[in-house]
Amino acid sequence: MHGYLTPQKVGEDKAARKRRWALLSSKAIPEKSEVYNTPTPNNLKRELPEIQYDDFKNSSYGVYRWLKQVNESGICLMTGVPAEDDMVHKVAEHIGPISSTIYGKTFDVVSTPKPINVAYSSVALDFHMDLIYYESPPGIQFLHCLRFDDCVAGGESRFQDLFHTAERFRRNSSKHFEILTRIPATFQKIHYSRYHLAFVLFNLVFQKTSVILYLFLNLFQIVGVNWSPSFEGPLATEEENVEPFYAAYEAFAKAIKNSTNILEYRLQPGDLISFNNRRILHARNGFELNGGMRHLKGCYVNIDHFKSQVQVFSRLSGDGQPPKRVGNQDWF
Repeated sequence: MHGYLTPQKVGEDKAARKRRWALLSSKAIPEKSEVYNTPTPNNLKRELPEIQYDDFKNSSYGVYRWLKQVNESGICLMTGVPAEDDMVHKVAEHIGPISSTIYGKTFDVVSTPKPINVAYSSVALDFHMDLIYYESPPGIQFLHCLRFDDCVAGGESRFQDLFHTAERFRRNSSKHFEILTRIPATFQKIHYSRYHLAFVLFNLVFQKTSVILYLFLNLFQIVGVNWSPSFEGPLATEEENVEPFYAAYEAFAKAIKNSTNILEYRLQPGDLISFNNRRILHARNGFELNGGMRHLKGCYVNIDHFKSQVQVFSRLSGDGQPPKRVGNQDWF
């Protein structure tokens, strides 16, 4: 029977849990999956997929190349995009309508004197996914570099394929991995001291596991990952789960921090990077402006709209290949 691995099996005794853990263990996972829609783990340190804006703009095949790279690798750099304020949403709308969030439809990543979000400061940001406290977090994220002065020291963007890291963690720390598929974390964004763009206070809290699996052909496939330490709330679970969870959480955090699969890249004006927020972790080195400016313009597009367009362009191009899994908890 195919189905999701639930966070907690009701009435599951120790023997049943042991059998389920055995199925999840590294011995049950093949070195290379034969499943057609399994994303290939991406070694970002070796290669960043890239496309020229002119190629994207001048042909539907260029659009498909871009979509396919984001789908298969989780990320793609588009170069030569005019450094104009509205270009990020013009590019993004080739996929679908811009997603509206508590930050509006687009947002400006600039360092401000009194930031309402840590992203709008100059401090370093650890690896995370955006807005993970939503039931359906943003799918594809776009960051367009409008200005990055040479005098700015630091501020490089960093990326990591969490599918890749999670698979390695499953092989190397299978007991910890099983715990993270079973005990849900709490993600939250709570503000009563200020208003957001729609002038409404907000209290967003959502429980979900760090790794979500789907059973197919007697193998558990990773179909979702959730990671955003800065926006985690109190753990809500049975007392017996607390210490095992945090031991597993710490081990996974170390695997992310010590990963050798990390890309570090300094965006240039005209660069637009698009990546799957459900798969690719992003971070940032701290920076000093030194009288200059670092300005990125961003927005999001729904993951289902993206997956739909990958399939549409695949069929229209004659390729006919189905999309790779995109981390939206769906096996297809």
